[in-house]
Amino acid sequence: MNLPGQQDRALDAVERQALAWVRRAAAGEMTPADGAALRRWCMADPAHRAAFAVARQRWEQLGEASRLVVARNPASLRIAGTRRAPDWQRRAFLGGAMSAAAAAATVAVIQPPLGLWPSVEEMRADYRTATGEQRRLALAEDVTVELNTRTSIAVRSGAGRVQGIDLISGEAAVDTLNAPRPFAVVAGPGRAFAQSARFEVRVTPAGVCVTCVEGTVQVAHAAGVATLSGKQQLTYDDAALGRIVRVDPTWMPAWRDGYLRFADAPLREVVEEINRYRPGRVVLLDKQVAARHVTGRFQIRSLDKAIAQMQRSLGLEVRSLPGGIVLLS
Repeated sequence: MNLPGQQDRALDAVERQALAWVRRAAAGEMTPADGAALRRWCMADPAHRAAFAVARQRWEQLGEASRLVVARNPASLRIAGTRRAPDWQRRAFLGGAMSAAAAAATVAVIQPPLGLWPSVEEMRADYRTATGEQRRLALAEDVTVELNTRTSIAVRSGAGRVQGIDLISGEAAVDTLNAPRPFAVVAGPGRAFAQSARFEVRVTPAGVCVTCVEGTVQVAHAAGVATLSGKQQLTYDDAALGRIVRVDPTWMPAWRDGYLRFADAPLREVVEEINRYRPGRVVLLDKQVAARHVTGRFQIRSLDKAIAQMQRSLGLEVRSLPGGIVLLS
């Protein structure tokens, strides 16, 4: 239903394209190639990005409306599939309600499954690395930023210069040892900044991890401020700032050297990390196997060899499928 005095109008060409992308993503029809095409389309014109953001937002609103309808009337689930499809070419669709299936599909637009295409948040990124890709950038005077695999950043500028970055996803290593002024990395609800340091920031599903490799780094959060020295680390999430812990130099992050290191880590965590760097997908089929522990140092360029090593040491059954899919049990 429209607001009083508001009239329906036909969507323009860009709005129709944005809606088509949102519908395709929500229907689960996107491939990695489609994801790349979507990102190119969004980056080609600010109007494209704006239209996609609006289409996504209103799709979310419809999804929320559908959830409320289902909560109040569970019987609507049984009849959702019998209704005539709405007229998607008119702005009037924004005032209606979708089926429960469409409400669930909204998640695919916001959080793409298996990282098959960039999330909506990643669309604002200035730089983004693909699976297995690493990239080194000189963003400010005497400041270098190295992006790890599947990382997205947006550059923060002010007073005519780059002042820092937003780490949208993934992991970034920052070198400010000779910088004339502080450089900040905003990640989630916190901010890490330093003028003379080497540090790394990683966004994970559980929160954000900041590691000081050398020098001094300050971490600011709504819960307080902490100062890290070399070989120290902390994590934070929306609610709290974690305590500072000492990191064994032997197990400092090694991805910039081309390796993954694990010290008595559950196999499920090892597989999750391998999936960040390796095309395709490694899937654990057995919960008991997932709980086994792994210690080792694996070369990022040879992760299939790492899988073979774990197969032998843990007695795993391995089945390889097309598309880089590997099943472990």
